[in-house]
Amino acid sequence: MHPKAKAQAAAGNQASAEEHPPYAVAIAQAKDRFQQLNGAGLDYSAEALFALQSCQNNDYLARVANENSMSLKMAVANVAAIGLTLNPVFMFAFLVPRDGMVVLDISYRGLIKIATDIGSIKWAKAELVYTGDEFRYLGPAKEPHHVADVFAGADERGDFRGAYCIAKTAEGDVLVEAMSAADIYKAREKSAAYSKSKSGPWVDFPGEQAKKTVIKRASKTWPKTDREQRLAEAIRILNEDNGEGLLDVVGGRPERSGKTIITAPAGKVPAADEVSNRVVATVAEVVERARKSGVWAAALDYVNQKYTGSDLDYALAEINKAKREATRVA
Repeated sequence: MHPKAKAQAAAGNQASAEEHPPYAVAIAQAKDRFQQLNGAGLDYSAEALFALQSCQNNDYLARVANENSMSLKMAVANVAAIGLTLNPVFMFAFLVPRDGMVVLDISYRGLIKIATDIGSIKWAKAELVYTGDEFRYLGPAKEPHHVADVFAGADERGDFRGAYCIAKTAEGDVLVEAMSAADIYKAREKSAAYSKSKSGPWVDFPGEQAKKTVIKRASKTWPKTDREQRLAEAIRILNEDNGEGLLDVVGGRPERSGKTIITAPAGKVPAADEVSNRVVATVAEVVERARKSGVWAAALDYVNQKYTGSDLDYALAEINKAKREATRVA
């Protein structure tokens, strides 16, 4: 090829790459999966535009999305799975870079939006409580007594004591969930970003994260509906994909699916490099929490609900090995 032609071709390729960066290609490739999961009737074209704008307005997000375009495709598909728009006006959900991946983050407003959409509740409200407030908890079915100077800054209201969530059901009942600061800080420690590097949303938006934490716990007591999967998937994304902590492995058994719980691998146990990195990391966290709290049955229930095939065989083998080691030490 003539040198001039080569230069023109190179310039054309560069212009094409700038016009269609990997993140733009990934968003376009997510369309089919988005439409398959789109039970809430979101407009793919609008959500794709919001995703593009997110990458264009955040250089770090764009770089992570270009380096790991598959994670961006999954995050865009998750938008459809939970039925929350990326429209920044509503602040329901956001594309964020985390641990070399693009993940879909969901605000406490987004969780409430899903719960009201599916008919689980009419409305919900989370509030923070400080030592300078007058607060009395009056039970799980009655609004608490809370008097506070809402115009004062958080520092002026004293130390953080905890948070509560009030929700009203379709039948008009009131449901109240309260969490102490100590319990909220325990939830904060389950956040991979916070526990590893003291960074992330728990540092940047601690009040928002505290509200999200109490809403996630409260949602377990809200009435179930035939569209419950949207809320369950949103919380799964937050706890697993976003590293905010696994559901129910500590502090209670997960809800049973009705199937027989398998306690041992069915065949040859795969090595760690034969399953995905995400499976390895999730199972390691399940094992560690089971080891600390002794909730081996809950760990088995959890992986039975989450995995099948070789992933389940790997998880069961790791749990049983850790249980034997813990028993031997004891």
